[in-house]
Amino acid sequence: MKKFIELFSTMSSWLAKFSGILILLISLLVCTHVILRGLFGSGVLGTYELVQYGMLTVVSLTLAENELTGGNIIVNFVLDKMRPRLANIFSIIMYLISIVFMIFVLYNQLGMIGTKLADGSVTGTLGIPHWIIVSLICIGLFFFVIAFIIRVYNMIDNHKNIQDRKRTLDEIAAEQEIKTEF
Repeated sequence: MKKFIELFSTMSSWLAKFSGILILLISLLVCTHVILRGLFGSGVLGTYELVQYGMLTVVSLTLAENELTGGNIIVNFVLDKMRPRLANIFSIIMYLISIVFMIFVLYNQLGMIGTKLADGSVTGTLGIPHWIIVSLICIGLFFFVIAFIIRVYNMIDNHKNIQDRKRTLDEIAAEQEIKTEF
């Protein structure tokens, strides 16, 4: 399982780097568009579409990397009030609910690929087939679901090592400082 997690982390990292390149290209496109509109009164055709669909792609492809690195904002107000083992169990249950929900979303998006492919729908200005965009979003969602599963696996695996005692506010603050140092 450890090798799979390492391989998955590497693949998620590559997707995030690809998304970074897309962000750079989108930024260059927008700058070029603005400069051309300022100088010649006309920008790059399809800029709005490319930015809109590019950002959808960027966000979906970076979800897994964000989850694996703990980049999500988590409100621990309720969890900090619980005993650590109970908080872990509660988190596992919430992640399992999230996994079910995200599998449902992924399933519907996969169905949309077939629908978009069958009806031949394309974007308004550039004529980019919608099924390509939905496929990229599905790749991101698939990796996101796997990242959730890895998170639950790690939480279950580490559950036996959790000390079941109430932490003080100083201990919680020290933990947060350690996490932010990395």
